[in-house]
Amino acid sequence: MRPWWRLRELFGGSRVRIGKRFSLQGRLTFRGPGTVVFGDDVTVMAHATPYTHSPDARITIGDRALINGTRFGCEREIRIGADTDVADARICDTDFHPLSRRRRTDHTLEPASGPVVVEDNVWIAAAVFICQGVTIGRDAVVGVASVVRKDVPPGRLWAGNPARDIGPVPD
Repeated sequence: MRPWWRLRELFGGSRVRIGKRFSLQGRLTFRGPGTVVFGDDVTVMAHATPYTHSPDARITIGDRALINGTRFGCEREIRIGADTDVADARICDTDFHPLSRRRRTDHTLEPASGPVVVEDNVWIAAAVFICQGVTIGRDAVVGVASVVRKDVPPGRLWAGNPARDIGPVPD
């Protein structure tokens, strides 16, 4: 087992912080100047890509989270809570470009952005896309191939494109 400082160096230097008992069972590809923080007992499976797009960008993954091939695009902030399972999903806190028709000629336009917060004990299934400014409440489930554009209340199952409330998460 490599000492923690070797793992830190291997995974991108001081901009990557790795908690205790980190388990890498797949691959990680880091890009960008921001910070990525993994809590304790985090498991990364498949190929995850935490990309940051600004020096102030911060991706935080809580304790005991499972990240299974997730792709992150972070301009400001993405937070994944403790005990959360995230499958091969896409999470972005920015549109990367303005939606205006003038987007190619007016370089003063700013893309829409807002933090993405996934609270504790959430399950995000495969092929889900979570858009900027969304909060997914504690104990919620987001079904396969959903596009989440609005906040998901705690303890609710959401699915579809666009995602909508299906009902309470079963006990």
